[in-house]
Amino acid sequence: MLILFDVDGTLLRSRGIGLRSMKEAVFEMHGVEVDPSRMDTGGRLDPHLFHELLSSHDLPSESEHLQSLSKAYVDRMHHHFSRETWSDPLPGARELVESVHEHDALTASVLTGNIEQTCWLKLADAGFPQGWFEFGVFGDEGATRRDLPGIGLERYQLALGRTIEPHEAVIIGDTAHDIDCARHNGCGVIAVATGKTSKADLEEAGPDLTLESLEDTDTIIEWLLQR
Repeated sequence: MLILFDVDGTLLRSRGIGLRSMKEAVFEMHGVEVDPSRMDTGGRLDPHLFHELLSSHDLPSESEHLQSLSKAYVDRMHHHFSRETWSDPLPGARELVESVHEHDALTASVLTGNIEQTCWLKLADAGFPQGWFEFGVFGDEGATRRDLPGIGLERYQLALGRTIEPHEAVIIGDTAHDIDCARHNGCGVIAVATGKTSKADLEEAGPDLTLESLEDTDTIIEWLLQR
C-alpha cells in the first residue's frame, strides 16, 4: 500500500519561513514590499501562491516570471535553512513515517504543494531523512492538487516494478484540499487536525478517518493494514 504524506501542517511546521522567503524573493526581484501572510496557503500549490502574490500586487505573473520567483524563493530558503533550524516535527509524525518506511506492506512517499527543493529542505530540517520516502510528488508537477495522486501511482509503479490501484493508496493530510484530491482520484484519506483546519471542518469534507494528531502510531498502522 502506498502512503502519500502531505508536509506542512501534517508532518511539520516551519514557523512562517516559507512566506518570509516569498516576501524576500519578490522584493529581490521587483523592489516591492508584499504581504503574503494574507494569503490562504493551506493545501495549495506553491506556483499558485507565487501567481497570486505577483498578480495581487500588479506585478508580472507570466510563466517566466513565476520560474524566476521560484528560483529566488529556493535561494532564500537555502539561505535561511543553512543558518538555523526552522522546521518542527508535529507530534507522532516522525514515528509514523519511520514505521511506514520499515513495514514491508507499506510504502511511504510525499504528496505536497511544495516545490521539490523546499520540500526536502523542510523535511531534513525537521529530522525526516529523505531515505524514509520512496519518492515525492510536488506542487509544480500538476495544474491542480487533483493531478498529483496519479503521478504518485505512476512513480510507485516505476520505483517498485508493480502496478497499484488508486484504492491501494492513502493520502494523509490536514486540509480539505488533501481530502478532495484523494476522493477525486479514488484514494483513501486520513485527515489530521494539526494544521489550521479544525477536526469538525475536516470531518465535513468526508475523509475515511479523522485524527487529532498522528501520535497513535500503532492504531494508524493497524487501520492502514486493514483497509
